[in-house]
Amino acid sequence: MALHTKWFPRLVLLPLILFVGGGLCLPLLFLGITSLGFGEKGIAGMNLGNYLLVLQDAGYREALITSLVLSTCVTAGSLLVSLVPAWVLARKAFRGKRVMRMILTLPLSFSGVIIGFLTIIMLGRVGVVPMLSEWLLGKRLFSGSAYTLTGLVVAYLYFEIPRATLTLETALRQCDFRLVVAAKSLGANRWQRICSILFPLLLPALLSSMAVTFAASMGSFGVALIISQRI
Repeated sequence: MALHTKWFPRLVLLPLILFVGGGLCLPLLFLGITSLGFGEKGIAGMNLGNYLLVLQDAGYREALITSLVLSTCVTAGSLLVSLVPAWVLARKAFRGKRVMRMILTLPLSFSGVIIGFLTIIMLGRVGVVPMLSEWLLGKRLFSGSAYTLTGLVVAYLYFEIPRATLTLETALRQCDFRLVVAAKSLGANRWQRICSILFPLLLPALLSSMAVTFAASMGSFGVALIISQRI
């Protein structure tokens, strides 16, 4: 009975371990080895030439810098926008809360290609926003901006804000906010509570949301494939 209890959790996790090892770790290992030129000349030919090429070639370098800047801006913007709704979802009870969470999960079900086309429909040369601004103001605004860096940022924010909100909400639910109440009862002012209690409590949640959002922005290629014609 003791032996069964000892090995049963490991046997249950075995399919997950095999799936992660075979579907993630092995391809990443193969990719890393191949990028070093291992397959061409064996161990003797392994070098960092491919990585140096990315830094030396102007086109590759510009694409890398653009991707990093885009992901950083999207991460910062997503966190700023999602902090308040995540706090409300985690700390408040109100009618329509489930509906709001369902609406937030909707953009996460769309592929990057669909979001790219939605951005074109909204901010393209004959998009909804330019046509609506022409009807209201007599001048087309943001016409063709879908194909610029601004359009890319808007498109990425569309599905990163819900991701950051839901990630922050989940993390905020794990925080013990009774510490803030205790600090207030002991005479701590607002800034002391924010700096000494609230910020350390929120820091792990913010870091996890930043990591998830930045990684998703760097890895999402469908949006850029559709609308990054001028970049």
